[in-house]
Amino acid sequence: MTSETVEVQASRPGTAAVPARPGGQDGPSRLALRARGREASLAAELEQERHVALELQRAILPLHDAPFELPGLRAVVRYLPATRGRVGGDWYITAEMPAGQVLIAIGDVAGHGLAAAAGMARLRGALAGLAITGAPPDRLVGWLNDLVRHVAPEHTASVVAGYFDPVSLVLTWAQAGHPPPVLVRGAWAAPLDQPDGILLGAGTHGYDVTSVRLRAGDLLLLYSDGLVERRGRSLDDGLATLVGAARGIGDPEQVIAAVLGALACTDPDDDTCLLALQVQ
Repeated sequence: MTSETVEVQASRPGTAAVPARPGGQDGPSRLALRARGREASLAAELEQERHVALELQRAILPLHDAPFELPGLRAVVRYLPATRGRVGGDWYITAEMPAGQVLIAIGDVAGHGLAAAAGMARLRGALAGLAITGAPPDRLVGWLNDLVRHVAPEHTASVVAGYFDPVSLVLTWAQAGHPPPVLVRGAWAAPLDQPDGILLGAGTHGYDVTSVRLRAGDLLLLYSDGLVERRGRSLDDGLATLVGAARGIGDPEQVIAAVLGALACTDPDDDTCLLALQVQ
């Protein structure tokens, strides 16, 4: 439309001048297109970060498709990533030590994405190396606390770590702000009494240690908080549901299937790791 045409329209009674639209598009349309482009770019970046974090976890965590044997134990592990959002920092260890004990640990680094996955790799690697010294579990957890406080003070993390003796059937363990393992013994099931211990990175307090003598046929279930914690439901309620679902089940594969079914599989906003150990 030329400037002459605009002037003619403006001179007609009851009409107003209509300014020309540069480029044939109005401003709001261009803004909406740019906003959609930024959203698509951000979504692609987040998806790429999720892919890299998942690949890092898969490279570090040995995820077994079938039950596997440890000295005195039959083990099953399941890792379920969050169904939406970014990857979390759940991890576990099961390893035979030089003295014949079995190192058992499960942990969770706060946060999501590559930072959480990197924190998981750092803690898991540190614990695997420190445990070779034969240091007691409370000392191991204390060292992990020092590591978090000095290397990644912006993060906190939780962990349960201990040794199982396949001869005496004694589990000796410590913990830092992590949900308690659940012991299943026939028709009875209950969380283990926890030794004192705050989150890794949350302070300089020491960590206590405790022991429990297990029996052949017992089943021990370790898990991350993504299994029992939900928005709108307390941790205690989730733990009660877990205990009720596990009661009376002695097979590690079956107990994992039962608790996942009872707890609606997993938290869509958080990843979940489960480790079931049957005493042989």
